[in-house]
Amino acid sequence: MSLLSLTGGEPAVGDGKGRLCKSLFIYSFVLINFPFPSSCSYSEHESGTQKMKKKKIRSGKWEPFSSDASIMGRNYADVLPDECWRLIFSRLDHHQQLETLSTVCKRFLSISNQLRYSFKVLSDPAPYALSQIFKRFPCLNKIDASELNRGLDALIQQISQSGLNIESLNLSNQVKVPVFSVSKLLSLKTLICSRIGLLNDEDLIVIAGSLPWLEELDISYPEGIDSHHQLYFLGGLSKDLTSFSYSSTAVTDAGVEALSSKLKNLLKINLSGNHFISDRSLTALSSNCFLLREIMVRSCSFITQFGISYMIQHSHNLTSLSVDTIELCNSSLPSSFDFQRSSLCAIEFFYMGIPDDLFHSIVEAGIQLKKLTLSYCEKFTFSGIKVLLSTSGQSLEYIDLEGSKILTDESMKELSQLLSNVTTIKIRGCSSLTTSTFFMLAKNCPLLQELDMSSTNLGKEENFHAGDVGMNSTRIHSLKMSRNNFVNDDTLKRIGLVCRKLQLVEMSCCNGVTSRGIREFLNRFPRMRHFEVNQCGEIENVFDATKGEVVGLNLEVLRAKRSHINDEALSRIGKRCTRLVNLDLEGCMKVTTKGVKEVVVNCRELREMNLRGCSNVNIVDIYDWMVLSNRSFSLRKLVPPHCFLPKEYDKNKEPVPWNLQSLSIGSCHKIV
Repeated sequence: MSLLSLTGGEPAVGDGKGRLCKSLFIYSFVLINFPFPSSCSYSEHESGTQKMKKKKIRSGKWEPFSSDASIMGRNYADVLPDECWRLIFSRLDHHQQLETLSTVCKRFLSISNQLRYSFKVLSDPAPYALSQIFKRFPCLNKIDASELNRGLDALIQQISQSGLNIESLNLSNQVKVPVFSVSKLLSLKTLICSRIGLLNDEDLIVIAGSLPWLEELDISYPEGIDSHHQLYFLGGLSKDLTSFSYSSTAVTDAGVEALSSKLKNLLKINLSGNHFISDRSLTALSSNCFLLREIMVRSCSFITQFGISYMIQHSHNLTSLSVDTIELCNSSLPSSFDFQRSSLCAIEFFYMGIPDDLFHSIVEAGIQLKKLTLSYCEKFTFSGIKVLLSTSGQSLEYIDLEGSKILTDESMKELSQLLSNVTTIKIRGCSSLTTSTFFMLAKNCPLLQELDMSSTNLGKEENFHAGDVGMNSTRIHSLKMSRNNFVNDDTLKRIGLVCRKLQLVEMSCCNGVTSRGIREFLNRFPRMRHFEVNQCGEIENVFDATKGEVVGLNLEVLRAKRSHINDEALSRIGKRCTRLVNLDLEGCMKVTTKGVKEVVVNCRELREMNLRGCSNVNIVDIYDWMVLSNRSFSLRKLVPPHCFLPKEYDKNKEPVPWNLQSLSIGSCHKIV
């Protein structure tokens, strides 16, 4: 297979780098697949570098290269220098393709190792395994330890001793952040500590004092005190809530103030879910962090419109704001929200009452929004949102009107004409929208790539026809249409006539479709990579390959939770979806051990499989079969039907002869 086919398409050629990469792809393809005559030499090795000899032109004719016996019999892949191969490999869209290339030769292994920049730690890896990984991938700069159960201190210590320049570290879902260990990572720029069991002001002070160069910080949704029940319980200890000190158990204004005084280079911060911060924290960030560009303060009980307005007026570099459940006072809106000196280009409001006056303030300030989210927001009118889009429509790239009650097919017809440059539209939960809206968006939004119409009335009869859009006139590659009871086989057929470039489709809980309709739909899209048909009932015949249909599918992710898939269907999936990477079969009661083994054998790129709730699968049998088998399996993560822990293997003996790194058991992971 050529490198061109590995990329899933030609590289972009909009700039010089794209043209260079395209040329390298073509050149490498010719070198590998069309050998030159033996009288031609391709390259020579000088001083450790490879230099291409220039052809000489005499009398307007090409003169062959002189013979060079030193390269006779060499692999043609050796012709290009490493720099060229790096450019070629960097165009691959997923690191799993690099794994395939790394098996070709030692040189490709070395080059691909240098192009791996991120690593996710699963379960509880042995220290010696981590040290080998860090040595193999010398360019790692991003590590995700959000699924690590224990040994976090040891992991960070190994990172600090490895010599890697780690710029991003994800420590989410941990009981506590080892702040003193983290402080040793001197190259760290991004620290993610979401859903930490215990996070307090002292942790923030240590982080800010030891890592003053941090640019991004996420301390959202701490698990220690995040529910209102716990809040009321602690408040019940004293009638005066302010007399109780939360600084030792939660993040408060004092911690954020200390943090802001140290992190002068802070660009992005997520404070969502911290119930003990107030407008004081926003004031401190605005006063101290002059470079701040993005802030998220969702689910913060004591944040008010006055704190938000202060940040808008005083944070002149702020470009993105995300808030929810804040009550806005109409009488003070004009004076509070002054956007005249604001640099905002992305606004996200969730579950709020947004009056039209706020839109008018944005329009008067001349703000050109690129992203607008009004998810489950009320009070604004169609005329208000139309005025806003009339001003920002040309610059807008992303719009989310999820759960809006004012949207109808007629109103979307008008709004779609103002969204000519939008690439992402989310109108999930707008129950008045039908298939007519889908076709109008496909026609009037030529740059649209991602569309979410889940929980609408997509599939309901309409007066707009697919022929009015034009064949293959849309760029839509991602379509989400789950929970639409009116979607049927005819709806899929009409969508297929318009959207020829679909790569991701979600159609879970669409009970009006049949196996035949889904099968014909899939065969229309050879580039489809992600497909979800959760709870769609009778889909066991979807992957039948009948005469005249496409034999192979390029699916990489297949989710079919609580469907009627059986062993026979798994056999067909294994034969037609050989590139499958992630398979989710949760709750599929007809699946047995035999079917699972067959799909694991046939899908040689399979990395993750979810079998939770598959009561007819014997996970012990599968586990022993994989360990004792002489075959090499690609499976990395397996979620068993029930709680199960494999027997311990002696780490000092021979390693197990397969590549399964972790076995996920609900919230528990076990390294093997």
